[in-house]
Amino acid sequence: MLLVVIGITIAFFILLYKRNDNYKFSKTMLILFGVSVLANVSLSHNHIYSLIPGIHDGIGISNTIAYSIITDNVQWSADLFKRVYNYSTIVSGILLILLLLSFIKESYRTNAG
Repeated sequence: MLLVVIGITIAFFILLYKRNDNYKFSKTMLILFGVSVLANVSLSHNHIYSLIPGIHDGIGISNTIAYSIITDNVQWSADLFKRVYNYSTIVSGILLILLLLSFIKESYRTNAG
């Protein structure tokens, strides 16, 4: 799934580059940020469900997006779900900062030129 997101992002950037779009990097970062927030919400949902007793018979993954990130290759635990959610939150924060910086830079370059 990660490779699909990266491929779509690169294709979108190339399309904007060919169209000489002044905000090509910002728009690309906006897509990455949107995907990151979607993954973050899914991981949050999964983490919260792992804390509620009686929802699952044992511990399980509650949605397909979280399953595509966590997979079956590791031993599931509430601690693992929290850790992955925390990492996702950090990545979303970094992408938000990069999005804002790229928008400011491209906006300045467009207004100056």
